[in-house]
Amino acid sequence: MDSLSTYSTGDWVVHSLYGVGQIKGVEVKPIQGEDTNCFQVKTRDCTYWFPTSSMDNPRIRPVASQAIIAKVIQNLRRKAHILDTDRDLWKKKIDEVQANCDLLSISILVRDLYAQQALRTLNQTEKAALKRLEDRLLGEWASIMQVEVEKIRPTFQQYIQESQAKIEVDQT
Repeated sequence: MDSLSTYSTGDWVVHSLYGVGQIKGVEVKPIQGEDTNCFQVKTRDCTYWFPTSSMDNPRIRPVASQAIIAKVIQNLRRKAHILDTDRDLWKKKIDEVQANCDLLSISILVRDLYAQQALRTLNQTEKAALKRLEDRLLGEWASIMQVEVEKIRPTFQQYIQESQAKIEVDQT
């Protein structure tokens, strides 16, 4: 294993496409015709590899800290922002959040999409994004807390309901 690597076997990481996974070991893989030491990462749905020397890979980051999860919870419990009804603006916002893979941004968008869903039917793009981002959020939260996702889901649902209740109170 490369001595300069940020990660080691057993670490939890987040990939911008594949979500939360755990590093299971190091394997030699051919990359551009050269044998390269790569971390093997196992997610719920797949296995992928990335070079052990890729310290600045923009698609991979360590899972968030418990302090970040505390901020995520604050975001989820705040009153949602009702964005413009222009679906192109929503798509742009979704694309931005999915691209940066920042857990705080994800939590805000998930909260806001749930609020939007309470007001109108989401289109297929919005529904798919909500599911993908919710899965990413809950997966990372559960890995940090070292519990199964289903243990986190009721608490998450409660926070979403609290956020939506704040909108209803403002509208009355």
